[in-house]
Amino acid sequence: MEAVPGIVYLLGILVATIVIRSRAGVGQGPIKILGSDGFGLGWFLTALSASLFWPITLGLWLARGRPEPRVVFNEKAAERRRRSVHP
Repeated sequence: MEAVPGIVYLLGILVATIVIRSRAGVGQGPIKILGSDGFGLGWFLTALSASLFWPITLGLWLARGRPEPRVVFNEKAAERRRRSVHP
């Protein structure tokens, strides 16, 4: 019974990761962080900390109002989205 909070927390991390990546338009596969077509270390660390501290992220999300879907975190995400819309 003591493991239930830990399991719930780990499931929360998984759900937060999926939601953050889908709202950013990243997708659920492996992503490239560094390099010319990477998302950047800043985006990765921000998403990682938001996932690990998902109760705080959820509280802020609910307090500020739901953000628009497909939030673009950096210029590379915007460029990838433009390329997928206009082949």
